[in-house]
Amino acid sequence: MNVAEAQAFVLGMPGVSEHDHFGRPAYCIRNAKGKPSTIFMTLWLDDHRAVLMLNVEEQADLHAQYPEAFFPLPNKWGEKGATFVELAHVNAKLLRMGIDLAVAKSLGM
Repeated sequence: MNVAEAQAFVLGMPGVSEHDHFGRPAYCIRNAKGKPSTIFMTLWLDDHRAVLMLNVEEQADLHAQYPEAFFPLPNKWGEKGATFVELAHVNAKLLRMGIDLAVAKSLGM
């Protein structure tokens, strides 16, 4: 998957909107009351990566199963669950699995 495909994929999900986050596209989703969630994903266009906001357990599980595709950011955010997605190593199904986890976290589920 490439960045354009990932962007089109996430924007094709119902209720998802794109916003600027420090010069990067960031994605929120509307909750049942119509209010936007916290950011669940950002795209790092030049790096061909996405960042998903997961909890640390989900991050560890995805990294253990797909170490070339999912790995923690090498900083304090990574220690809190911020997870790189190497887009070249995922397909739509695998990206959706990660997005679903990040969306649930952003909605407090």
